[in-house]
Amino acid sequence: MRTAPKIRSMPSRARKALGAACGAGTGIVVALASAGSSAQQAGGAAPAGAGSADAAAISTYVTHAQRGEVEPPDLDELEHMCALLTSCDKLPIPPALIPPDFASCVKSMQEEMTSARAVSFSLLMRECGLEANSCAGLATCALRGASPDVCAGRGKQGVVGLCDVDGRAITCWHEQIFAVRDCPRGHEECLVVGTDARCSLGPCPGDVREGDKPRCSASQTHLLHCDKGKLASLDCAAFGLKCSTAADGAAGCATGGPACSGNAKRCEGNTAVGCFNGHEVRVDCAAAGLVCNAGGGMPVGACVAPPPSTAACDSADKARCDGASIRYCSSGRARSFFCRSIGFNKCEVAKAGVHCGR
Repeated sequence: MRTAPKIRSMPSRARKALGAACGAGTGIVVALASAGSSAQQAGGAAPAGAGSADAAAISTYVTHAQRGEVEPPDLDELEHMCALLTSCDKLPIPPALIPPDFASCVKSMQEEMTSARAVSFSLLMRECGLEANSCAGLATCALRGASPDVCAGRGKQGVVGLCDVDGRAITCWHEQIFAVRDCPRGHEECLVVGTDARCSLGPCPGDVREGDKPRCSASQTHLLHCDKGKLASLDCAAFGLKCSTAADGAAGCATGGPACSGNAKRCEGNTAVGCFNGHEVRVDCAAAGLVCNAGGGMPVGACVAPPPSTAACDSADKARCDGASIRYCSSGRARSFFCRSIGFNKCEVAKAGVHCGR
């Protein structure tokens, strides 16, 4: 059974500290991809020893991003990932990244990964969530090589950060690992400031001051900002992007596509062309079984789910259990996920919603 009830009972002060320690941004899914250097490390490159399948998946995603493209995963892949995320126990993943139940996870992940902003979607979720085939595989990938018992005896009274022997920044709470950032992989060092373990490039140089807007590095590969006197960075190149500065001086990771503005969008066949950080992004709707425009369809990110050929279900209906299967409605279509396909024995209803259980 999951430990989600324990997480939900976390005191508000601890939740705030944990959010800061994990680099959680304003969006649930993109938090690790957009919140500074420690966040980038949590969703950074594949762990040492990653298998060839992981490497191929990462290469495919980065290659598409370098061309200004997004190829969304299909619904089967998202269901598999969300079943693991919402059902596996004690994952070393920040809770803010995981929606509370299976159906809401599938919906939010699909929205994010079919939008123009998907080019900066959490690499942790891409590399570990989409590629894992079991709870053990997901946890091992998210640990980034850290020892699974590194938080033993730590964080009993609240959130605690530490640097392990290999320089990873670890966040602990109630003796559980809540986040791992591999600082050395980004050529950074691990520092503990108060209860927060973070990755840093060292002291802020004179031209990068506290409170300044993030700026691009001279190489245009990193987004830099000063955080409590330490230089933090986001490696845009890890996502297949470059650091770009808009006309208003705001810097961010973007594609090398044509310039655009606002929420501009158009369709080119089944490709939705949107705008992210001032540059065009092309979303291949057909790859996810979607279209760019359809009368009567339901919006999904930058794409549209065409009307179902049979009687539509109500997407507002709550997911339910049917034996060992989760039944729910996605964009007007009835869907079912068999929990035993990922090693669980049953479908389980909890306060947060429906997920797979032992």
